[in-house]
Amino acid sequence: MVSLVTGGLKKEDISVSETIPDNSETTRFSFRSMFKGNLVVLGASNIARGFGSGLISAYMSLYFVGLGGSPLMLGVMIASSSIIGAFMFLFGGVVADYYGRRAIVVTSAFYAGFFPLLYVFTLNWRLFVVLSLGAAIGSISTPASRALVVDSISPERRTTGIAVLQVVSSLPATFSPLVGGWLIQNYGLIDGFKLACVYTGATAFISAFILLLFLRETLWYRQDSDMETSHLGKLKNVIRLRGLFPTGLKALMLSYALIAFANAAVGPYYILYASSIIGLTPLQWAPIACIQSLSITLKIPGGWLSDKFGKRNVMIFSLLACAPCTILFSLARSFFQTLVVAVLLIITGIYYAPAHEALQADFTPRRMRGRITALWQLSGAIFSAFGTLTGGFLFQVDPTTPFYLFTAAELVSAVLLVSLVREPKRREI
Repeated sequence: MVSLVTGGLKKEDISVSETIPDNSETTRFSFRSMFKGNLVVLGASNIARGFGSGLISAYMSLYFVGLGGSPLMLGVMIASSSIIGAFMFLFGGVVADYYGRRAIVVTSAFYAGFFPLLYVFTLNWRLFVVLSLGAAIGSISTPASRALVVDSISPERRTTGIAVLQVVSSLPATFSPLVGGWLIQNYGLIDGFKLACVYTGATAFISAFILLLFLRETLWYRQDSDMETSHLGKLKNVIRLRGLFPTGLKALMLSYALIAFANAAVGPYYILYASSIIGLTPLQWAPIACIQSLSITLKIPGGWLSDKFGKRNVMIFSLLACAPCTILFSLARSFFQTLVVAVLLIITGIYYAPAHEALQADFTPRRMRGRITALWQLSGAIFSAFGTLTGGFLFQVDPTTPFYLFTAAELVSAVLLVSLVREPKRREI
């Protein structure tokens, strides 16, 4: 067991100078060698949870409006949840790096399972808001969960490994919108959504039990906190990290925050636009959502391309290709047009996330990965909250405006990557 004294942070703590030389495996992809241990456990848990959450996530905006809420209040709810999540990320990052990853991931998994069941008894949009804010506390495990993933993958295969895990985890959820749409079509919006919530709660608890029984800790040492005895001191230490980032890492964080803003400005309003402007039914929206989910398989070749040709290059390409797609979505006026644009949107934008997550990990030492991830997620949550509020307000003024805002934010993010971000010469393990 190694004990680290963390009396003060130095810039070297987040540089690449302390990395172990890369003399391990090549970048050739091997599913069997990569997927073992925690990755198998996390993949199985995500499969169960993802299928259940997919039953309700595609239709939550419609359900909220059906309870009497407005698009603006939908934005307020999601923004408030993002702010709560932002503070939870900070606490979660400290717990992940000082006390371990496993316990907080398992506890949060059980906590999250109760909320879909509570939604069943919700007939008022205000109560729905309260429950959603309570559910946001479960995001405290996000830094630990992401740290577990990157801890378990070698640097040479990091983007590919993250992409494969995301694909394997998401494939069963491909058919969830179809099931959810069928329930709503046959039982009505309110009763169909509630029935979907029951299934979601059941799968969430299955997911939690998988983690409880099989997940293993990856933090090989515990931080020595003799010089930082208070939890407040540890939180302050997380905030101080940002000032020590090199320019490229700061630009990468800002790029991520802009993407979070862009996605939040349009994410909750796709289905509202499709329903109120294009005229699609929930059952017509279901295959669109399913095909988008199925397109996630492209993350695997995208991850391989990132590891081979550079994560930064793939991220830039993804942003430039994805930027105009939301404008095309706002011009769609039929089921077929909406389907084509939705597929284009997911195909062009799907490569960004695994490449970005892997590039962040390349910059970050293992012992600080939870806290750096927490700070990263904090920035994304704040921008996401601003995005949902902005999108909800603009949607009520002119439903097409949020989709143009998305394009502008994506282009600015691409400019940041081109001008300020360079990949590290040596990657952290």
